Amino acid sequence: MRKEFRTLLSLDEARGIVLDRVPEAGQKTLPLERAFGRILDERVVSPVDVPGFDRAAMDGYALRSADVLEAREDRPVSLALVGQVPMGRMPDVVVKVGEAVEVSTGSMMPKGADSVVMVEHSEVEGESLLIRRPVHVGENTHRAGGDVAFGETVLLPGRKLTSREIGLLAAVGRKDVMVRSLKVGVASTGNELVPPGEDLSFGQIYDINSYSIASAVEECGGSAVVFGILPDDHDQMAEGLKVMARDCDLILVSGSTSAGIGDMVYKVLEELGEVVFHGINLKPGKPTLFGTIEEKPFFGLPGYPTSSLTVFGQLAAPVIRKAVGTEHLVPKTRGRLARPVRSEGRRQMLSVGIVGGWVYPVDKGSGSITTLAQADGVVEIPDQVERLDRGEEVEVQLFGDVPEPALLVEGEDCPKLEVLAGILPFETRFVSTGSRRGAISAEDGVADFAVVSRSEGAGPVWGEGSLSVFEGYSRDLVIMARNPKLLDLAGIEGLRVVGWSRDSEMNRIFRKVLEESGHPLVRLAGQARSHAAVAASVKAGRADLGFGVRQLAEEAGLAFRKVAEDEILFLSDPEKKDRKSVRCFLEALGSEEFRLCPHA
Repeated sequence: MRKEFRTLLSLDEARGIVLDRVPEAGQKTLPLERAFGRILDERVVSPVDVPGFDRAAMDGYALRSADVLEAREDRPVSLALVGQVPMGRMPDVVVKVGEAVEVSTGSMMPKGADSVVMVEHSEVEGESLLIRRPVHVGENTHRAGGDVAFGETVLLPGRKLTSREIGLLAAVGRKDVMVRSLKVGVASTGNELVPPGEDLSFGQIYDINSYSIASAVEECGGSAVVFGILPDDHDQMAEGLKVMARDCDLILVSGSTSAGIGDMVYKVLEELGEVVFHGINLKPGKPTLFGTIEEKPFFGLPGYPTSSLTVFGQLAAPVIRKAVGTEHLVPKTRGRLARPVRSEGRRQMLSVGIVGGWVYPVDKGSGSITTLAQADGVVEIPDQVERLDRGEEVEVQLFGDVPEPALLVEGEDCPKLEVLAGILPFETRFVSTGSRRGAISAEDGVADFAVVSRSEGAGPVWGEGSLSVFEGYSRDLVIMARNPKLLDLAGIEGLRVVGWSRDSEMNRIFRKVLEESGHPLVRLAGQARSHAAVAASVKAGRADLGFGVRQLAEEAGLAFRKVAEDEILFLSDPEKKDRKSVRCFLEALGSEEFRLCPHA
């Protein structure tokens, strides 16, 4: 019997329900090396002075400041150099009037001295020291307890432990710390799922959600406990959910929540506990399930990775954050839409990327893992809103602490772009969408550079009229195969030939090659978006023939025959020419390091 979603809750209603059932967080003591990102659950008072003694803050000479008040560059003051203080040792000398002692940064100050003259403002002459600049009391020193005093409160409960807090805890001698703990059980469902690292059989896919959702739990301050894959078997699933409810404070299970015949999570939940709601008016995320098992909150997330992570961010993440006290740490940013967006008139979470203040859609559907890989967060489109215009300001709910790339480079795939990425001193996002879509993105002001392929007789270059064109490099395009006898294309109609996506210029060039070879109607088996995928498919025997750059055919050890060549051009909006990142990209493109690279 199929489940029918007759009544759908609004997102606000669903969020209100789950926030009324927030579990209580516990406590857990962790060693400092495992406490990063956790929420402190104790008041930390320093049992020591930091530093614990007066120490030198510079390499130089410890002395009495009163002795060098008259010191000048042209009238140095002469002092007797009476010893030195090794690092980590108690001084065995006392500084008297007219004396100085050599010290290093961090070494203990000798008695009698109240300041340090830096070594560059002094000169040694035999057993005497010439001081050319005066110092005041305490200059170039750290006083005992000057950073943290004994008995001082250094951290309060509720603080997220970042590298700064961990360093402070170490400075006051703490080797472990009490944090808030919320054990969140994470599992995926489906007989088609296989743990990463194992071999796939036909029809199987790797388990993504156990890993992405567990990481998202940790980002919220929870403690993820991964239970792996629950099979689509009623009794085994029920037993697995019982174990999760027994061991955890909150349960997250992805998949098997929809209306298919084999979807059974909601059926098992009805038997073990309570179904509070099943179905929300949200895209993606309609089949979301919420209930309780043994009074523990239970979330049934959609199986598609993008949907699962989106629903987690809207419903489960607020519960975890409220439990551990990180509601104020929700990562958000604002930007302007790079292109208009049409909606369906119902609440939608649109997956987007961010670069240079522009927010651009990357949503290819909830089943696409590339959406998840290219998205920085989601934009919430309210009910009844059917269109958002280009330039409209929107708020982006980020998928954790994601770094914003300095440049977006979009268009034709080329392995040499990886060389550029290694040269550039900042993060650059390369998105392979084909020459046409890359040029459109650059014309819209979204992509900073479009990567466009130009070949002989191809006509005008996409975007050439409105964008500045920077020449890059030429490359050989080849037919590749494991069997050299196939390179003449004889009998190609019976071979498996990997093709290219429609928006790639490689598709047009390859079709032209086939037509000139007398095989215009060859049916291509599958589509590739990258030259690496073409070479890998042929090398692995998934395809008999492929079309791509010579470089990767050589690296894969394949036989090849040159059939065409093209030139890679880089197109950019002229108004962006003064941006530092754009100038840096062009400098890297013309650099000797790039030109002399074996792959360039």
